[in-house]
Amino acid sequence: MTLGTLFPLITFLVSYAVHLTLVGAPVARVGYRFGIWLATFGQDPPGKGKLESSKEGKKKRSIGARIKPYTPAELLERRDEPVPLARRAAWFVFVGWWLGGIWVVGAWSVFLAPYPFLDTVRAILGELPTVMTLAPVKE
Repeated sequence: MTLGTLFPLITFLVSYAVHLTLVGAPVARVGYRFGIWLATFGQDPPGKGKLESSKEGKKKRSIGARIKPYTPAELLERRDEPVPLARRAAWFVFVGWWLGGIWVVGAWSVFLAPYPFLDTVRAILGELPTVMTLAPVKE
């Protein structure tokens, strides 16, 4: 493991500590973006051009679309109705802040793959408020 993978982890954890205050969420989001940038120093990841060119040449359906007819029905769906504030507060106190820390380390672990999936990390960190407080998803 090199410093190039450790610096984003440190940045993510410090940003998460700021995010725990809930008032510092905007500052934490900037820290998460900086951690993602820090993984490649703003350069395109290696092999990005080759990956994009292979997607342009083929109009093949994704693996999920190909196996969907053969899989059971989906069981998980998002609801638009908000969770009551008392339940959200209890979730945050007893579960959310622990699960949020694990979620941030899990987002960082994507950087350990040979190809840094920056958009995947960005999407995972975008779900952090929902994981921590059961807040509705903002799209």
